[in-house]
Amino acid sequence: MSSAAAPSYQPASPDRPTSILGPDISIYGEQLILKTKGSLLIQGHIEGDVHGETVTVDDGAHVKGVITARTIAIQGGVKGELKGSNVILHEHSVVEADIIQERLTVADGAHFEGSVKKAKNASEVTPDLS
Repeated sequence: MSSAAAPSYQPASPDRPTSILGPDISIYGEQLILKTKGSLLIQGHIEGDVHGETVTVDDGAHVKGVITARTIAIQGGVKGELKGSNVILHEHSVVEADIIQERLTVADGAHFEGSVKKAKNASEVTPDLS
């Protein structure tokens, strides 16, 4: 676990589009699963599980559920579980979650409550994109 200023959100490359769930969107559902083969920027509120190549929870956004992605960047709030190859908790993030990761970056000022464990193998942190 390193403590450094994490980079801010970077848009995806042209071959990997970014989907945006704007700040006016709230999604709730029993056993809800959102999947994207590209990048997802969450600016609203989601209760459910999210799978993607890259998932960013923007400042002011909130997710309650499991986020599984190769790269997870948290600037807002998350309550649940994070499973990622690369997990980044930005300066003002508020995370109450268990984290399974291969690499974790926690910026100064991030609030984290939960447990952290290193993935035993890549399958533990690989998103289901089918």
